[in-house]
Amino acid sequence: MVRWFLYCLLFLFATTGLFATTASAQFQSRQNFAVTVPTNLSITAPPNVGIMHNQSDANQAFPVQRWRVIGNNVRGVTATFSTDGPFVHNIDPNWKRDVQLGLSIASSSGVGRWILTQAVDTTDYANGDSYATVGAMSNGTSTASFDLQVSFVTDTYGSFPSGLYETTVTGTITAN
Repeated sequence: MVRWFLYCLLFLFATTGLFATTASAQFQSRQNFAVTVPTNLSITAPPNVGIMHNQSDANQAFPVQRWRVIGNNVRGVTATFSTDGPFVHNIDPNWKRDVQLGLSIASSSGVGRWILTQAVDTTDYANGDSYATVGAMSNGTSTASFDLQVSFVTDTYGSFPSGLYETTVTGTITAN
């Protein structure tokens, strides 16, 4: 009788899968997380600056101006710095002086590398060249600080009238 009971139990266990490998159903659910990074192409100029001519024949250099550029374009960006013309006398615009620009890369970060495409340029208003442009280009996402050197080309002091001479430099950033 005990034997018959053991056979029944064995049969019961075998048919219910207690001795078989237990398999459990696997349930999965997924959730995706995404971040959209907006395009950021920006160029920031420092505040306006003025100097007093030192009454010599030397070109009058302004303090170096630090410009900030951000370009998160995968292919990089191009940054240019251009004058709106030579220095022009604010009372009599017939009096002009040339402007010289110089550009250097102060610092950069990101995977993109910067190169100068034009490091120095000077207007030559007497010969019809009223604009000076310097620039740099990156090959990938990057931020950079540029040092812009601006100089008032004097030639001979006293050969032009006293007064305020002005020019404006405009920075432009474009995606490559």
